[in-house]
Amino acid sequence: MMRHFYYTIQTLLHERGVNIIKIISMTLGIFVGILLFSCVAFQLSYYNFCPQSEQLYVTYMDGPFTYGPFSAAMRENFPKEVEDATILRDMGTNVFYNGNVRLTESTIYADEHLFSTLGLKLLIGKAEELTRPDVLFISRSLAEKIREGNSLESVIGKTLSVDRKEPMSIRGVFEDMGENADIHFDVVVPMSKLWNLARGGWGYDISYMSIIRFRDPAKDIKAVEARIPDMLKKYMADSSNKKKSHRFSFRPLLEYHTADPTVRLMILMMSVLGIAILLIAAFDYVLIAVSSLARRAKSIGVHKCCGATDNSIFRMFLTETALVLFISVLLTMLLIFQFREFVEEIAGIRLSSLFTWQTLWVPLTVLLVVFILAGAIPASIFASIPVTQVFRRYAERKTSWKRPLLFIQFAGMTFILGFLMVVFCQYHMAMNKDLGYNPERVVMGWKKLGSNRQNAKSFFMNLPMVEEHGVGQQAIWRSWSGEVFNVGEGRTIKGRFEWIGDDFVPMMKIQILHGKNVTSPKEALVNEEFVRRAGWTDEPIGKQLSIWGKEVTIVGVMKNFSVQSVYHPQYPVLLLGSGSDSNPGLHYVRLKEPFDENLKKLNALMAETFPTEDVVFYSLTQKLDEQYTDITRFRNAVLLASISIFFIALMGLLGYVGDEIRFCRKEIAIRKVNGADTCGILKLFSANVLWTALPAVLIGAGLAYWIGMKWLEQFSESVNLSIWLFAGVIAFVLVVILVCVILKAWEVANENPVNSIANE
Repeated sequence: MMRHFYYTIQTLLHERGVNIIKIISMTLGIFVGILLFSCVAFQLSYYNFCPQSEQLYVTYMDGPFTYGPFSAAMRENFPKEVEDATILRDMGTNVFYNGNVRLTESTIYADEHLFSTLGLKLLIGKAEELTRPDVLFISRSLAEKIREGNSLESVIGKTLSVDRKEPMSIRGVFEDMGENADIHFDVVVPMSKLWNLARGGWGYDISYMSIIRFRDPAKDIKAVEARIPDMLKKYMADSSNKKKSHRFSFRPLLEYHTADPTVRLMILMMSVLGIAILLIAAFDYVLIAVSSLARRAKSIGVHKCCGATDNSIFRMFLTETALVLFISVLLTMLLIFQFREFVEEIAGIRLSSLFTWQTLWVPLTVLLVVFILAGAIPASIFASIPVTQVFRRYAERKTSWKRPLLFIQFAGMTFILGFLMVVFCQYHMAMNKDLGYNPERVVMGWKKLGSNRQNAKSFFMNLPMVEEHGVGQQAIWRSWSGEVFNVGEGRTIKGRFEWIGDDFVPMMKIQILHGKNVTSPKEALVNEEFVRRAGWTDEPIGKQLSIWGKEVTIVGVMKNFSVQSVYHPQYPVLLLGSGSDSNPGLHYVRLKEPFDENLKKLNALMAETFPTEDVVFYSLTQKLDEQYTDITRFRNAVLLASISIFFIALMGLLGYVGDEIRFCRKEIAIRKVNGADTCGILKLFSANVLWTALPAVLIGAGLAYWIGMKWLEQFSESVNLSIWLFAGVIAFVLVVILVCVILKAWEVANENPVNSIANE
């Protein structure tokens, strides 16, 4: 064994140039492969930090939301089947003040059963205190921020002010949730606070997430689902009305994340990329190893003359692969930690969450697959070399191995570059699409300035950095409120609506196609999609709609504009006038240039003018860009994989051409003696490679088109894939291949044939 190890070390040192190429190729493949497959494993591990997570189920009605009292009713009516149940509502990020320190923290409303249901460890405090509407429970990480060097217990009793207005007392600290969860929270506000506002009753406000811990899901769920209609009769008199039917189901919390089609598609795409780069890296190693066959045949024959068996040669080459792999793993670890921020940006999570003891099997599996593919094939080929090679040159070209390997390299390179172009085109479209309104230099902030909107407008328009001003009730990028509209003849449509001032539409540059702008609370604007869904073939202007019990008149039809990202289809939209005597409170302000400087000035002025309130303006463009964070990360991941595969494939190509040159050196010399010129020799090598490259790039481009179309299915708006896009990719790959072949073969094509024959 030690003799094999010694010979392996000597071989690696003797062929340093080739082995450096092998190590670089393997390092790139392992680095990207481990990163991609670790991201896939992370996506599949959501909520596995919860104890007995297989017992946790999410309640579904039309979606994963239900009525506020549902969890309490489940505990009351099904004590034998339900071990515990909690209700929660995600509130996004909220602003809290610890003295004068501003904290922006992810927040949820939840009841006192949150920790016992999910199995979250409560470090300090009693869960029963979550019944009080004036308390907060915070995470360990938030407690670390505000404990000021004291113990965690010191934060109990501290006061955090919500938007500098409402003081709330910290009464508990819980362990941080894992990053592998859809709902992240560092602050828990008691659900009783919402109940005191008459929110979350039976029959309305379907915006709560109910998580049930069943005792025995296999038998309990079907029994509970069958008895829910009877339970609803206790709380909702019209629950048996067919027009208001209620369908409840329970789905595993462990599958909640992957139930999203976008997540499933991302997992599939990253798996395809990971498999592609691992295969290409492994086969590139095989190609380089097989290309050295002619050089190493005599030394193998010597080993066999000295008594080495085929198995000994096989083990020796496996040892060589293991050493190359070991060095590559060390370099991969160095790359991961050296470029930690870059890796975390692509993955969207911390390294400590991406690589855990529970997911250690992922990189180990990747390494095992690479070792088997890269080690077994060349080891078996070298072990089959006959002992007679010690007496003569080994002249077998092994093209039966090398051409298929080269084919895979070319196809993989074309596929990844073609798919990269699809991702880049879609990303460019998403970031530059016509929104139907103008978000340029627009900032948004919440502040009630009296009851008269004109006073608010005068306040902002008198500021030197402000160009235009408008008001609304909700942020346009958050899709506004959902509502069901009765459009006549017994038909209803689902859409989005918002209260606006008469300055909102002109300020945001929304185009009115027919009619006029709203001027009173009794007037409304609808978009083209609203008219289409309503099925109105006649004039929509003047039609009456009932909104929350009040009759409003449609006075104008707007051109369609986006209220969500390209993941979602165009919604029907209704904008309702708010009247000059009301002030919705959300201010849209278009700033003058320079934008960044004026935004800082505006926020500084707000802090000076309203020192006891939290009035902060933020960029609308920035919020719109944040909707495409996932696309940006995926684009960067594909770009990284593309660069890696590109260089890995080029290394394999150069190794192949170098081997062909060594094999054909005498043939080239004879051709030159018989009158062949440099151009003819280069054509000979180019044609040899192109016979393999042409079908490979066509198949790679076809695969890129098919995978690209699958990826685009997640978007309601997507780019049209042109054949010229893939033709350009094919042309680029072929040009790169030809340039590499010509550069590699240039020296031998211009070499004196006398010297070539003498060296042979």
